[in-house]
Amino acid sequence: MSVLTCSSKLTALRTLLTHSFPQSLKVCGGLQHVLTGNAFRLEVLVDQWPDFSTVICRPSLQVMKDPSDQYRNTYYLFTKDPQNLQKMLEDPHVVNWNQDILMEGFHPELGILLQKISSKHGRQMETIGYLLFTRDKLTDEELEKVNNIYSNEFSYTPLLVSEAPLVNNQLVCGQKKQQSLHFIERCIQHLPSICVRKKGLDQPIGWLLADCSMEYRIIYVTPAYRRLGLSHNMLLRFCAASQEKGDLYCVCASLDNISAQGMIHKAGFQFIGTWMEFYFKQKSYISNTNE
Repeated sequence: MSVLTCSSKLTALRTLLTHSFPQSLKVCGGLQHVLTGNAFRLEVLVDQWPDFSTVICRPSLQVMKDPSDQYRNTYYLFTKDPQNLQKMLEDPHVVNWNQDILMEGFHPELGILLQKISSKHGRQMETIGYLLFTRDKLTDEELEKVNNIYSNEFSYTPLLVSEAPLVNNQLVCGQKKQQSLHFIERCIQHLPSICVRKKGLDQPIGWLLADCSMEYRIIYVTPAYRRLGLSHNMLLRFCAASQEKGDLYCVCASLDNISAQGMIHKAGFQFIGTWMEFYFKQKSYISNTNE
Protein backbone atom coordinates (compact mmCIF):
# COMPACT_ATOMS: atom_id res chain seq x y z
CA MET A 1 0.00 0.00 0.00
CA SER A 2 1.27 3.48 -0.89
CA VAL A 3 0.07 7.02 -0.21
CA LEU A 4 0.45 9.12 -3.35
CA THR A 5 1.58 12.68 -2.69
CA CYS A 6 3.30 13.66 -5.95
CA SER A 7 1.04 16.00 -7.92
CA SER A 8 2.12 14.54 -11.26
CA LYS A 9 1.25 11.00 -10.09
CA LEU A 10 -2.08 12.18 -8.68
CA THR A 11 -2.91 13.93 -11.94
CA ALA A 12 -1.98 10.83 -13.92
CA LEU A 13 -4.08 8.66 -11.61
CA ARG A 14 -7.12 10.90 -12.02
CA THR A 15 -6.80 10.77 -15.79
CA LEU A 16 -6.66 6.97 -15.70
CA LEU A 17 -9.65 6.75 -13.38
CA THR A 18 -11.85 8.82 -15.69
CA HIS A 19 -11.94 5.77 -17.95
CA SER A 20 -13.71 3.84 -15.17
CA PHE A 21 -16.75 6.06 -14.62
CA PRO A 22 -19.13 5.81 -12.85
CA GLN A 23 -17.35 3.40 -10.48
CA SER A 24 -14.51 5.86 -9.91
CA LEU A 25 -16.53 9.10 -9.69
CA LYS A 26 -16.17 9.68 -5.95
CA VAL A 27 -12.47 8.82 -5.92
CA CYS A 28 -11.90 11.17 -8.87
CA GLY A 29 -13.73 13.91 -7.00
CA GLY A 30 -11.58 13.38 -3.93
CA LEU A 31 -8.48 13.42 -6.11
CA GLN A 32 -9.59 16.73 -7.63
CA HIS A 33 -9.99 18.15 -4.13
CA VAL A 34 -6.48 17.02 -3.19
CA LEU A 35 -5.09 18.69 -6.31
CA THR A 36 -6.85 22.00 -5.66
CA GLY A 37 -5.92 22.87 -2.09
CA ASN A 38 -7.03 19.84 -0.04
CA ALA A 39 -8.75 21.77 2.75
CA PHE A 40 -10.24 18.49 4.04
CA ARG A 41 -6.77 16.90 4.24
CA LEU A 42 -7.60 13.86 2.13
CA GLU A 43 -5.10 11.12 1.31
CA VAL A 44 -5.01 8.95 -1.80
CA LEU A 45 -3.98 5.33 -1.20
CA VAL A 46 -3.20 2.78 -3.91
CA ASP A 47 -2.32 -0.89 -3.63
CA GLN A 48 0.71 -0.25 -5.85
CA TRP A 49 1.97 2.24 -8.41
CA PRO A 50 1.77 2.59 -11.34
CA ASP A 51 0.02 -0.75 -11.95
CA PHE A 52 -2.77 -0.15 -9.43
CA SER A 53 -6.02 -2.04 -9.09
CA THR A 54 -7.44 -0.38 -5.95
CA VAL A 55 -7.70 3.27 -4.89
CA ILE A 56 -8.99 4.55 -1.55
CA CYS A 57 -9.47 8.24 -0.84
CA ARG A 58 -9.99 9.26 2.79
CA PRO A 59 -8.90 11.89 5.33
CA SER A 60 -5.62 11.21 7.06
CA LEU A 61 -6.00 9.12 10.19
CA GLN A 62 -4.83 12.13 12.22
CA VAL A 63 -7.88 14.08 10.99
CA MET A 64 -10.34 11.32 11.96
CA LYS A 65 -10.05 11.95 15.69
CA ASP A 66 -13.71 11.64 16.68
CA PRO A 67 -14.65 7.94 16.54
CA SER A 68 -18.37 8.79 16.19
CA ASP A 69 -18.07 11.37 13.40
CA GLN A 70 -18.99 9.65 10.13
CA TYR A 71 -18.83 13.02 8.34
CA ARG A 72 -15.06 12.96 8.84
CA ASN A 73 -14.52 9.19 8.89
CA THR A 74 -15.45 8.78 5.21
CA TYR A 75 -13.81 6.51 2.63
CA TYR A 76 -14.29 6.60 -1.16
CA LEU A 77 -13.53 3.26 -2.76
CA PHE A 78 -12.62 2.09 -6.24
CA THR A 79 -11.31 -1.31 -7.26
CA LYS A 80 -10.86 -3.60 -10.22
CA ASP A 81 -10.03 -6.47 -7.84
CA PRO A 82 -12.37 -6.99 -4.83
CA GLN A 83 -9.93 -9.37 -3.12
CA ASN A 84 -7.23 -6.74 -3.34
CA LEU A 85 -9.61 -4.16 -1.88
CA GLN A 86 -10.41 -6.52 0.99
CA LYS A 87 -6.73 -6.83 1.78
CA MET A 88 -6.33 -3.06 1.92
CA LEU A 89 -9.45 -2.53 4.06
CA GLU A 90 -8.17 -5.04 6.61
CA ASP A 91 -4.92 -3.09 6.98
CA PRO A 92 -5.09 -1.00 10.22
CA HIS A 93 -2.96 1.67 8.51
CA VAL A 94 -5.79 2.11 6.00
CA VAL A 95 -8.98 1.77 8.10
CA ASN A 96 -9.57 2.30 11.80
CA TRP A 97 -12.43 -0.13 12.43
CA ASN A 98 -12.82 1.17 15.99
CA GLN A 99 -14.68 4.19 14.61
CA ASP A 100 -18.08 4.89 13.10
CA ILE A 101 -17.35 4.81 9.37
CA LEU A 102 -18.99 5.79 6.11
CA MET A 103 -17.78 4.07 2.93
CA GLU A 104 -18.98 4.85 -0.58
CA GLY A 105 -18.60 2.88 -3.78
CA PHE A 106 -20.21 1.43 -6.89
CA HIS A 107 -18.75 -2.07 -7.36
CA PRO A 108 -21.50 -4.77 -7.44
CA GLU A 109 -19.60 -7.01 -5.00
CA LEU A 110 -18.87 -4.23 -2.54
CA GLY A 111 -21.75 -4.84 -0.14
CA ILE A 112 -20.94 -8.52 0.36
CA LEU A 113 -17.25 -7.79 0.79
CA LEU A 114 -17.82 -5.00 3.34
CA GLN A 115 -20.29 -7.10 5.31
CA LYS A 116 -17.69 -9.85 5.58
CA ILE A 117 -14.95 -7.49 6.77
CA SER A 118 -17.08 -5.45 9.17
CA SER A 119 -18.51 -8.53 10.90
CA LYS A 120 -14.98 -9.49 11.89
CA HIS A 121 -14.74 -6.20 13.78
CA GLY A 122 -18.11 -6.44 15.49
CA ARG A 123 -19.69 -3.84 13.25
CA GLN A 124 -23.22 -3.66 11.97
CA MET A 125 -23.62 -2.40 8.41
CA GLU A 126 -26.41 -0.14 7.19
CA THR A 127 -26.74 0.28 3.42
CA ILE A 128 -28.35 3.21 1.62
CA GLY A 129 -28.75 3.53 -2.14
CA TYR A 130 -28.92 6.83 -4.02
CA LEU A 131 -29.90 7.52 -7.61
CA LEU A 132 -26.76 8.76 -9.35
CA PHE A 133 -26.96 11.34 -12.15
CA THR A 134 -24.18 12.77 -14.32
CA ARG A 135 -23.97 15.13 -17.26
CA ASP A 136 -21.44 16.51 -19.73
CA LYS A 137 -20.21 20.07 -19.54
CA LEU A 138 -22.69 22.75 -20.50
CA THR A 139 -22.80 23.71 -24.16
CA ASP A 140 -22.19 27.29 -25.27
CA GLU A 141 -25.93 27.67 -25.82
CA GLU A 142 -26.69 26.45 -22.30
CA LEU A 143 -24.04 28.74 -20.82
CA GLU A 144 -25.59 31.69 -22.62
CA LYS A 145 -29.02 30.84 -21.23
CA VAL A 146 -27.60 30.51 -17.71
CA ASN A 147 -25.84 33.86 -17.97
CA ASN A 148 -29.11 35.46 -19.08
CA ILE A 149 -31.11 34.20 -16.09
CA TYR A 150 -32.27 37.38 -14.36
CA SER A 151 -35.00 38.25 -11.89
CA ASN A 152 -35.97 41.43 -10.08
CA GLU A 153 -37.20 39.28 -7.20
CA PHE A 154 -34.47 36.64 -6.77
CA SER A 155 -30.67 36.71 -6.77
CA TYR A 156 -28.03 33.94 -6.61
CA THR A 157 -24.98 34.14 -4.36
CA PRO A 158 -22.67 31.79 -2.41
CA LEU A 159 -23.82 30.65 1.02
CA LEU A 160 -22.32 32.29 4.11
CA VAL A 161 -20.75 30.16 6.85
CA SER A 162 -23.15 31.84 9.30
CA GLU A 163 -26.02 30.28 7.32
CA ALA A 164 -24.83 26.72 7.94
CA PRO A 165 -27.35 26.16 10.81
CA LEU A 166 -30.20 26.94 8.41
CA VAL A 167 -28.94 24.28 6.00
CA ASN A 168 -28.28 21.82 8.80
CA ASN A 169 -31.78 22.14 10.24
CA GLN A 170 -33.16 20.75 6.98
CA LEU A 171 -30.60 17.91 6.89
CA VAL A 172 -30.59 15.89 10.09
CA CYS A 173 -31.72 15.84 13.68
CA GLY A 174 -30.62 14.06 16.82
CA GLN A 175 -27.20 13.20 18.10
CA LYS A 176 -25.36 13.71 14.78
CA LYS A 177 -26.64 17.26 14.32
CA GLN A 178 -23.55 19.01 15.71
CA GLN A 179 -21.23 16.88 13.59
CA SER A 180 -23.25 17.55 10.45
CA LEU A 181 -23.18 21.26 11.26
CA HIS A 182 -19.36 21.26 11.39
CA PHE A 183 -19.33 19.37 8.09
CA ILE A 184 -21.62 21.92 6.40
CA GLU A 185 -19.60 24.82 7.81
CA ARG A 186 -16.41 23.38 6.31
CA CYS A 187 -18.11 22.74 2.96
CA ILE A 188 -19.38 26.33 2.76
CA GLN A 189 -16.02 27.75 3.86
CA HIS A 190 -13.80 25.75 1.50
CA LEU A 191 -15.96 24.49 -1.38
CA PRO A 192 -18.37 25.93 -3.98
CA SER A 193 -21.93 26.70 -2.93
CA ILE A 194 -24.90 28.65 -4.22
CA CYS A 195 -28.13 29.94 -2.72
CA VAL A 196 -31.14 31.86 -3.93
CA ARG A 197 -32.17 34.98 -2.05
CA LYS A 198 -35.48 36.85 -2.21
CA LYS A 199 -35.37 40.59 -1.93
CA GLY A 200 -36.59 41.72 1.46
CA LEU A 201 -35.71 38.48 3.27
CA ASP A 202 -32.64 38.09 5.50
CA GLN A 203 -32.14 34.36 4.92
CA PRO A 204 -31.79 32.39 1.66
CA ILE A 205 -34.81 30.42 0.50
CA GLY A 206 -32.85 27.69 -1.29
CA TRP A 207 -29.34 26.32 -1.55
CA LEU A 208 -26.97 23.80 -3.08
CA LEU A 209 -23.41 22.93 -2.06
CA ALA A 210 -20.61 20.54 -2.95
CA ASP A 211 -18.65 18.19 -0.71
CA CYS A 212 -14.98 17.24 -0.94
CA SER A 213 -15.78 14.55 -3.52
CA MET A 214 -17.22 17.33 -5.72
CA GLU A 215 -20.70 15.81 -5.48
CA TYR A 216 -23.55 18.32 -5.70
CA ARG A 217 -25.65 17.72 -2.61
CA ILE A 218 -28.32 19.14 -0.30
CA ILE A 219 -30.35 20.75 -3.11
CA TYR A 220 -33.21 22.41 -1.26
CA VAL A 221 -35.85 25.12 -1.74
CA THR A 222 -38.28 26.09 1.02
CA PRO A 223 -41.83 24.84 0.32
CA ALA A 224 -43.37 28.28 -0.27
CA TYR A 225 -41.04 28.91 -3.23
CA ARG A 226 -41.11 25.56 -5.00
CA ARG A 227 -42.32 25.04 -8.59
CA LEU A 228 -40.77 28.36 -9.64
CA GLY A 229 -37.72 26.82 -11.34
CA LEU A 230 -35.34 27.95 -8.59
CA SER A 231 -33.74 24.52 -8.05
CA HIS A 232 -33.25 24.15 -11.80
CA ASN A 233 -31.64 27.60 -12.03
CA MET A 234 -29.35 26.94 -9.06
CA LEU A 235 -28.23 23.60 -10.47
CA LEU A 236 -27.41 25.02 -13.91
CA ARG A 237 -25.62 28.04 -12.43
CA PHE A 238 -23.63 25.74 -10.18
CA CYS A 239 -22.66 23.56 -13.15
CA ALA A 240 -21.57 26.60 -15.14
CA ALA A 241 -19.41 27.90 -12.30
CA SER A 242 -17.76 24.60 -11.38
CA GLN A 243 -17.56 22.52 -14.56
CA GLU A 244 -13.90 23.37 -15.14
CA LYS A 245 -13.04 22.17 -11.64
CA GLY A 246 -14.41 18.64 -11.80
CA ASP A 247 -17.03 16.23 -13.08
CA LEU A 248 -20.71 17.15 -12.90
CA TYR A 249 -22.75 14.71 -10.82
CA CYS A 250 -25.41 14.64 -8.14
CA VAL A 251 -27.61 12.12 -6.35
CA CYS A 252 -31.26 11.89 -5.40
CA ALA A 253 -31.86 10.27 -2.05
CA SER A 254 -35.49 9.25 -2.58
CA LEU A 255 -36.71 6.78 -5.19
CA ASP A 256 -40.18 8.30 -4.80
CA ASN A 257 -39.20 11.94 -5.28
CA ILE A 258 -40.32 12.19 -8.89
CA SER A 259 -40.30 16.00 -8.92
CA ALA A 260 -36.63 16.14 -7.85
CA GLN A 261 -35.69 13.55 -10.45
CA GLY A 262 -37.57 15.51 -13.08
CA MET A 263 -35.74 18.71 -12.14
CA ILE A 264 -32.39 16.93 -12.39
CA HIS A 265 -33.29 15.50 -15.80
CA LYS A 266 -34.43 18.93 -16.99
CA ALA A 267 -30.99 20.28 -16.07
CA GLY A 268 -29.41 17.81 -18.50
CA PHE A 269 -28.41 15.06 -16.07
CA GLN A 270 -28.86 11.40 -16.92
CA PHE A 271 -29.49 8.54 -14.49
CA ILE A 272 -26.61 6.05 -14.63
CA GLY A 273 -27.10 3.75 -11.64
CA THR A 274 -27.47 3.42 -7.89
CA TRP A 275 -24.65 4.76 -5.75
CA MET A 276 -24.17 2.93 -2.46
CA GLU A 277 -23.26 4.24 0.96
CA PHE A 278 -22.29 1.83 3.73
CA TYR A 279 -22.44 2.91 7.39
CA PHE A 280 -20.64 0.97 10.11
CA LYS A 281 -21.30 1.35 13.82
CA GLN A 282 -20.76 -0.73 16.92
CA LYS A 283 -23.68 -3.13 17.39
CA SER A 284 -24.14 -2.07 21.01
CA TYR A 285 -24.23 1.56 19.89
CA ILE A 286 -27.00 0.89 17.32
CA SER A 287 -28.96 -1.11 19.87
CA ASN A 288 -28.85 1.76 22.36
CA THR A 289 -29.94 4.39 19.84
CA ASN A 290 -32.93 2.31 18.78
CA GLU A 291 -34.34 1.94 22.26
